[in-house]
Amino acid sequence: MKCKIQVVICGLCSKTPEVLDTGRLASIAADTSMVASVMVVDKLCNQKTVKEIVQEARVKEVDRAVVLPCPRRDVTPLLVAAYGRVGVHDSLVEMVNLVEEVLLPHRNDREGAQAKAEAMLRAALARMTALTQLEMASENMRTKNVVIIGAGASGLEAASVASGMGAHTILLEKTGKSLKAPDVLLSSARLVGAAGYGGNFTLTIEVGEVLEELQCAAIVVATGGGWTQLRGPLAKTCKGAKTLYELHGQTEADDAAVDGPLVVVDTPDPKGATMKAQDFAWEETLDIVVRLKRARPEVEIWVVFQEMRAFGLAELTYKEACDLGVRFVRYAQSSPPKIDPGRSDVLNVKDLAQDETVAIRFGTIAFASIPPNPDNQLIADILRLPMSEDGAVRRGSVQRGPVSTPRPGIFVCGSALFPKTQAMAVTEGRAAGAMAGEFAMRGTVEYGGSVAVVEPDKCSACLTCVRTCPYEAPFFGETGKAEIRQQLCQGCGMCAGICPSKAIQILNRTDDQIRTEASTLMGGVH
Repeated sequence: MKCKIQVVICGLCSKTPEVLDTGRLASIAADTSMVASVMVVDKLCNQKTVKEIVQEARVKEVDRAVVLPCPRRDVTPLLVAAYGRVGVHDSLVEMVNLVEEVLLPHRNDREGAQAKAEAMLRAALARMTALTQLEMASENMRTKNVVIIGAGASGLEAASVASGMGAHTILLEKTGKSLKAPDVLLSSARLVGAAGYGGNFTLTIEVGEVLEELQCAAIVVATGGGWTQLRGPLAKTCKGAKTLYELHGQTEADDAAVDGPLVVVDTPDPKGATMKAQDFAWEETLDIVVRLKRARPEVEIWVVFQEMRAFGLAELTYKEACDLGVRFVRYAQSSPPKIDPGRSDVLNVKDLAQDETVAIRFGTIAFASIPPNPDNQLIADILRLPMSEDGAVRRGSVQRGPVSTPRPGIFVCGSALFPKTQAMAVTEGRAAGAMAGEFAMRGTVEYGGSVAVVEPDKCSACLTCVRTCPYEAPFFGETGKAEIRQQLCQGCGMCAGICPSKAIQILNRTDDQIRTEASTLMGGVH
């Protein structure tokens, strides 16, 4: 295949000059056929440098590029976009991450690092010559609807932001509560089915006892946490105990309504049979006790816990709580707190720091647990979303899309991810609403690229791909052979890997291309 490749090597932002001989890498690239341009730059993340790179690409008329960059996630999309402006398609830009794959694991082995870097460069060049330009297709969105599942703090904020961007928002609230929504609120509504893909979803909604179909362009999962659940042995013996949500609402309405002393215990299930450490909303707890202590310094406040996870700025809130006089008592799981058999308003807990049992009288007792919403699993199954180990909806990239999901057009926010303060839930709702609104307002759906394709002559119609795909992309059409809905395909490769007839390939990740790259990495002839 005749092509012109540009190779860009960046070395200043890391330990590259101390470990790797970038001149040697540039020489290898220059001696490779089909390489039309080699550039060694100081800072790839500098806009001036990017302009110089693409100007060189334009002059040399290159049609593909191999870039040996640092691992900064914001560099790749900016550089790919810049290449696109001079005619280099994004499917023909290969990024080789030398920092995470070479410099960090081999920082004390210069010879090994150099050998691995050279092998990776040769493999990338070999792979680049085998790639083909991948085209994208598009179709019009049928609607600008954005459906938000859950009308809590994050859901309402998501609806407000998406509506402000021009999208038409529809809030689904499973309770019969009447709330003020920017567009449409469906009370006593829940999701029972879904089909389609980002931009053109078809949802089945149960409103009361009626099933309705709803078209939408984007979905925001804002189900919140299981606020109202109090399960466990301690909950059974604590009459009148409050959930953290109830305590939050009470302090927001009237601090004086809280009867002191106040005790906040991490969980009604100290043995951990039903809850884990990630179920405890410590930031929310610290915010509540600090606010209450400021307003009513005479109220005695205790926080009883096994393990507190207050990270980042929450550490300052913890310090402020200590300075204000909030008492913290840590206990062991083997010695959980118990209600005094003789007094229902006294909590006995063995303090690990003092190695003695403390009897704490309380007027109000609350639990800091916010377990996962039981609806999360059902919604994830319907929308074909993966779940995290702690029962929350799994998001996409933490760096590039902290409220995204692996499925385009579906976003998640608030305690549907993990327990958090209401302020953080609102912030995430704002971000999810902005992303969903922007997605819905595009008007078209793009699909294609590095997706699965089927060789019909090899397909044995065994249905293995249909059963395996997490996105429901494979299907059987009139020919009786497997076909791929490209709008649904995410290019994960599961179907290609499991197909017993080897009838499925991933574009630009074909078996031949992978063999070429692997052979070069192993020092073989390609």
